Amino acid sequence: MRFYAIAIAAALLIPAPSSGRAAGDTWPQWRGPSGRGVSEASDFPSEWSPVTHVGWKTPVPGRGHSSPVVWGDRLFLTTSIEGVRVPDHQAPDHLGYDLKPGYLHPDSMGVDYRYELRVIAFDARSGRQVWERTSYEGLMYDNRHRKNTYASSTPVTDGRLVYAFFEAAGIYAYDYAGTLVWKASIGNIAKGGMGPGTSPILFEDLLILQADQEMGAGSAIVALDKRTGKQVWRTARTTRRSWATPLIVDAGGRIELIASGAEMVAGYDPRTGRELWRSRGTESHPIPSAVAGLGLVFFTAGSQAKRAMAVRPGGDGDVTGSAIVWSYRKGTAYVPSPILHGKFLYLMTDTGLMTCLDALTGAVQYEGGRPPVPATFTSSLVAYGDRLLMTSEDGDTFVVKAGPAHEILRTNSIGEPVYASLALADRTIFIRGAQHLFAVR
Repeated sequence: MRFYAIAIAAALLIPAPSSGRAAGDTWPQWRGPSGRGVSEASDFPSEWSPVTHVGWKTPVPGRGHSSPVVWGDRLFLTTSIEGVRVPDHQAPDHLGYDLKPGYLHPDSMGVDYRYELRVIAFDARSGRQVWERTSYEGLMYDNRHRKNTYASSTPVTDGRLVYAFFEAAGIYAYDYAGTLVWKASIGNIAKGGMGPGTSPILFEDLLILQADQEMGAGSAIVALDKRTGKQVWRTARTTRRSWATPLIVDAGGRIELIASGAEMVAGYDPRTGRELWRSRGTESHPIPSAVAGLGLVFFTAGSQAKRAMAVRPGGDGDVTGSAIVWSYRKGTAYVPSPILHGKFLYLMTDTGLMTCLDALTGAVQYEGGRPPVPATFTSSLVAYGDRLLMTSEDGDTFVVKAGPAHEILRTNSIGEPVYASLALADRTIFIRGAQHLFAVR
């Protein structure tokens, strides 16, 4: 990874998997090698259309908001196929904010159907489907939001196995030939009838899963042995449902597992699950994932309250009064995650309004930067070189120049809706549309 040269008291580095491959060749997990959404490479195309600079385009069955993950010549996706209706099957009863049962979100749906949850492998060079496996077939435990899917958690790979997490429907590990190596369950997970979204991450020989649910009862972070699926540790949490993906950081020589949360944000020992520190949380349901760098971890959320904050890791106990470096109370998204690129933190709302903050101080560089057309965004920002890519649900990708002034350089489109975040690997931008997977190169 590359940071601008800035003198800081303590550098925070995010370890990437040791792949033996050149920088920029892999995108093995949600938001890339370090979970930041930034590629180390810079030789990606900056313009395309449905018929230009598309190396290949291949259909993808069903629905899924999971992003592609890429390792060498393999690309993996998950998807969900809706089957027959089972009207008698009901979702569990949910608690409202008043902790009384009977909560039902007006956009909650889907549990009264059977589903097939699948993992699909493609040849990343040609787009040819290599194999397809049905991990789970049957009824789902809970509803989902009408815009969400049951395949919204991005898989993760270490170059040997690919791990797909379908929350209550289980975790499945396949080798690159498509053989199921193991499957496991960490129990039923309910999130107010809004569906899944948290993605798994790898650390050493551990597969780590954040499973916050409902109003906090049963919330946990769980680590499984990545070779067998056996549970290594499980740490209970007291924070309510979240969709954020945890993050591994090196906090001044101590490796920490960072987890967002509405009531608290916290750092854990990833090898044991022991809580190291905690601070007050994002107040809103954390759907956006945290990012880290420059000695800080940046948390955002934007459902009930708009909140972005910078926290210094490496502490002990309750660090609310000492580790929060700055906070900012507007410009955050309900769904898309922020991005740290160079010395700036970029926030984006669900309508594409961008804010650029000095990451070290929180000082506003600009706010209210608009896309050239009205749009809604579910996909999170990604970056390479001096470019940020923001992709709307209409399938338009706006190329934004990185830096303290907002400038849209170009608008590109694939001609169909996009809800998944982009993947950048091997000089190719992989875009999962609503019906097709595209390789832009």
